[in-house]
Amino acid sequence: MIGNTQNDLLRLAAQTQMTYAQMQQQASAQAAMNNVSEHIEVPQVNFYPSQHPNHKKARRKDIKQAYKLLSPTKRSILSPKRAWGGKYRYNTNTMRCCVDGCDVEYLLRAAGNIYEQVFDDETGQSLWDIYFKNPVTGEIEAFIAREKVTSGRKLRATYCPEHLHLYHLLTKWEKEDEKEEEMSSGTLKSKLKKGVSTVAVPIATLKKKDNTPELLKKYEPFFMQLEKDSKAYNGINLLHYKNPETGINDGDYDCVRFEAISTRNG
Repeated sequence: MIGNTQNDLLRLAAQTQMTYAQMQQQASAQAAMNNVSEHIEVPQVNFYPSQHPNHKKARRKDIKQAYKLLSPTKRSILSPKRAWGGKYRYNTNTMRCCVDGCDVEYLLRAAGNIYEQVFDDETGQSLWDIYFKNPVTGEIEAFIAREKVTSGRKLRATYCPEHLHLYHLLTKWEKEDEKEEEMSSGTLKSKLKKGVSTVAVPIATLKKKDNTPELLKKYEPFFMQLEKDSKAYNGINLLHYKNPETGINDGDYDCVRFEAISTRNG
């Protein structure tokens, strides 16, 4: 994608099942890696979108190609290292790409966080936000590659920025493919045979009502930070009390106690 003009990307998007925004993402990922390659050697992914006229068949071909490009690199079946190192060549470090062996930790130190420079065309989130942060706690954690790309046992390896972007596109294509499959009459009939049907439920009824007073909502980030710091420091304690009216801990009777750590220890 590097070196392609806007017209080139638009023409290529019109001939493939990839959107123009996805083309731009791939080009930006390659450009970021290319800028790094002026200083250190980094690999680039040679992915060629299918130009099959049938949109669905083109996507299936792209999915097949993506799986091939994202599969962990294996050692030669005759290699003696298989005996003690396993069949995968780069299965020793969660900060090393399982495909090309790229040292991701060194790459981040030398060129900055390239994962933050590639964004999803729909959500606007970066690859770093999507794959390197725990969705519940927000804590940073390594993305772990799998033996069969999207399934199988976890490896001691990850993906470099370009391969992770292709992985991201792969998951989106599979979701689109699955969604179309779900809408087909054959899938619907098979569900009905098993007694499964769908019921339309207003989204409003599924949302939990937030009873937090408007005056207190602005303090939520403060208490979230306190909750986080209380687990890391002994000097901050959160005390929870049951609501005498409801008999449960609903947050209405919580308080914070700060202790001077130096005074406690001395």
